[in-house]
Amino acid sequence: MCSSPPRPVCRDSNIDLLSLYLGPGHEGDVEDVPCLPECLLVQGVAGVGKSVTLRWFLQDIGIPHAFVHCVEAYQPRLLYQSIMDQLGGGEGKCETVSDFTRMLGECLGGGKRGVIVLESGERLRDESTMLSVFTRLQEITGCNVCTIVETRLDWCRLRPPQDIISPITLHFAQYTREELVKLVGSLLEDDRDEQFRLQYAGLVLSVFYSVTRSMMELLHIARLNYSTYVKPVIAGECKDTDTKKLWFNIEPHLRKCLSTVHLREVASKQMVSLELEQNAVKEETTSTPLAPLPLAAGPTIANVNRITIELPFYSKFILISAFLASYNPAKSDKRFFVKHHGKQRKTLTSMKSKEKLNSQLTGPKPFPLERLLAIFYNIVEEQVNPTANIYSQVTSLVKLQLLSAIGLDMMDQPRYRCNVSLDFVRTVAKTVQFDIYKYLYDHC
Repeated sequence: MCSSPPRPVCRDSNIDLLSLYLGPGHEGDVEDVPCLPECLLVQGVAGVGKSVTLRWFLQDIGIPHAFVHCVEAYQPRLLYQSIMDQLGGGEGKCETVSDFTRMLGECLGGGKRGVIVLESGERLRDESTMLSVFTRLQEITGCNVCTIVETRLDWCRLRPPQDIISPITLHFAQYTREELVKLVGSLLEDDRDEQFRLQYAGLVLSVFYSVTRSMMELLHIARLNYSTYVKPVIAGECKDTDTKKLWFNIEPHLRKCLSTVHLREVASKQMVSLELEQNAVKEETTSTPLAPLPLAAGPTIANVNRITIELPFYSKFILISAFLASYNPAKSDKRFFVKHHGKQRKTLTSMKSKEKLNSQLTGPKPFPLERLLAIFYNIVEEQVNPTANIYSQVTSLVKLQLLSAIGLDMMDQPRYRCNVSLDFVRTVAKTVQFDIYKYLYDHC
């Protein structure tokens, strides 16, 4: 018999609201709720525990449910069939809306309850008919069924042109710093005292909280450097409570990871090597139980050349263009990329404003796609046509997390931000014989 999953951490308020809408939970009877809501919209950014909380809650109250990911079920018939298979809808194909509503009525008839969870529900924006059906399942089938649409978008952005019923919205807020410390500390796989793990999680957050608030990234970094953090304790050089010495030991390793916090190619390779070492340790301990435990080596930042070589030729120029667009003010584009731009006089005001700018300290700024492509076509020596291949390479850089997409709801003018450092883009520029300093506003 499989054990039930643990209760989600730092999501008590959302669980209370779900209990109000769907049932009282394990302390009461689910039959106390006479009628389920027709549709719930569970909204929040990525990595805030929406799916985990829903899975735990529905399993805890014991109500029949079906989870379907709208990316995996890319066709309507796959979506319908997956829902019916999970709800136990019997045999037979379910390929159309009429088949789905008929089989759902037979499955949940006689006063039975059911919940359908649509993960990544924003994928249904182009299928307005399907979204209209799922928000009116109670009216169509006459069953006590609730549809939960899990999405990252607000309802105003998800609503199709054909107006449909507005669902009850349940917002999952982003984790605070204290909640992230508690989460990272609880998810670290170690038998040590909880206070020791929370102390380490607080140190990780003190370095990376201003850079990223992604739960997955912070947990990955914490697991990657945990063996280095506990190394002095295992060696007997200090105690668990010696926070100052433990901090001085781990700080250089955490600072090194700052430059690769979003480059999961490097971090994943480090994690694989650590897992291999841990497996080797387990094998040795099983064969020789009295042998001392070898310590896993601390993570080292791999050479950045390994990544830049793997990038296609035009992707390197797109990444350079993104760096220039992020760190140069827009008014300087004419100066760098127009041949006959005229002379620029240096005044006291312009010199003072340049001193205040110092983009390497203020960080990257977002820029529109049009500006990125304009710089790209200026710095590439050969003639390049604006084909779909160029746009797909921009998308690939976003998937590699070398760029961040901002404001994707504005489809006519998407904006991006460059995530790489100056050292990284300088290495990329060397492989294509491009002088990056010649075009940087801070170095001219």
